[in-house]
Amino acid sequence: MSAPPIPEDYTAVVGLSRLLAAMNNLPADGTGINQLVEQSHNLMGTWVPPVLKDYILGLQINYFGDYPNSTDLAPSIIFTVVFFIFFCAHLFVFFMNYSRGHYFYVSLCAAFYCAIRIVGFALRAVWSQDITKAQVGISGEVFLILGSIIIVSFNLILAQRIFTWRHPVGGSRKLFWNTMFTLYGVVAGIIAMTIVAGAVPTLYFLSNHVYTNYKICTEASAILIILYSLTSLSLIGLAFFFKPTSKDINLYTYQPWWIESFGTFYYVKSGEPQRAAATFMKRNSNHRHAIRVIAATHHHSNMVEGLSNQRGDLKHNHSMAILLISTVLIFIGALLRAVVVFQGNMQKNTSNVGKPVVMYICWGLFEVIINVLYLVGRIDLRFYRPGRLPKEVREIVTAQQSAVQSENEEDDDEYIDSSGERTPVEAPYSRSMEKEVHDDDDESEFRF
Repeated sequence: MSAPPIPEDYTAVVGLSRLLAAMNNLPADGTGINQLVEQSHNLMGTWVPPVLKDYILGLQINYFGDYPNSTDLAPSIIFTVVFFIFFCAHLFVFFMNYSRGHYFYVSLCAAFYCAIRIVGFALRAVWSQDITKAQVGISGEVFLILGSIIIVSFNLILAQRIFTWRHPVGGSRKLFWNTMFTLYGVVAGIIAMTIVAGAVPTLYFLSNHVYTNYKICTEASAILIILYSLTSLSLIGLAFFFKPTSKDINLYTYQPWWIESFGTFYYVKSGEPQRAAATFMKRNSNHRHAIRVIAATHHHSNMVEGLSNQRGDLKHNHSMAILLISTVLIFIGALLRAVVVFQGNMQKNTSNVGKPVVMYICWGLFEVIINVLYLVGRIDLRFYRPGRLPKEVREIVTAQQSAVQSENEEDDDEYIDSSGERTPVEAPYSRSMEKEVHDDDDESEFRF
């Protein structure tokens, strides 16, 4: 009896791959590429035939941006250099502000995000030169995904400050802060889930059932990332959908009145924030416990007056435009990545959405635009919130205040409206309201 005919597509590479699969208890296709590379090296030495690499690679689940080859070296290096420039620019802005007493730690977050992008694209450049470096590849993929999530958190912090500016009462309550902290905790879980779901199938052999569960986990994380990318717009929408309440209007807010402009090359005068904090030694309790919000010349609440009001028109139309544009660009990247994840194609069957050029546009070009908006639009001025008053100022009680009433205290029954005129407060600011609001603010301090 003759042996059955061998199919034409059953080549030596197919036979070798099936032999390796049998040696590993017939795992699901697309899993354990890291171990397959090691076994291939054990069988053939340091050099693995390209035809074998291409065949095994074609069976892998496709990533957003595909697996790199030699043509990916140039764009990966370009974006590595570009994000290094942004990294230096954000650090320059931070230290320039820091030297003047203007502490905006969100700039450090931006620099950290750029550092993650640098590592991600640098690892992709290394991987493009040797596709068998699976550990380098999965590390680069993790850093690229991580950067796309961190920048969403960055936007959410800025949107949170817009919300508190519009609604100082609601934005300073424990419920609001606890909700935000819970959201950040959920995001940390999403990051962990995304990393595990992406790394484990690459590093280890899995059965078809377990591999399917990991795919479902990756799909769930992709959906959650899409929803998370829209949180900043949702928060801004809530801020402007609901009008400020009477409590918001009657509540005192502490704005950085020393910021005179949002210009690209403007920096605050050295020591101004500290001099402003020192003036609260002679202010009344309402002022010392005012809610700290971002700078604006159009506002709805009572504002603690500064020593000087010589500043330009500080509106937040451009601030919201920065958040809107950046959120839309981030959302597009998250949406296209989710499409690739739900397609679940093998690398050999990748669609146009999974091509490298799409990834370079979404995670490269779009985020370059976002960083330019951050730097040119000067988010360190637009979204700066004054720091906490010194401890000796916060602990002052009424009996310890100066007997000389400051000019600002004499005007406590008035507030500055959007036209710059003094208007009587409709309802007096009660001590009970002060305690209700400011106890929450003091106990739930947010450091960003």
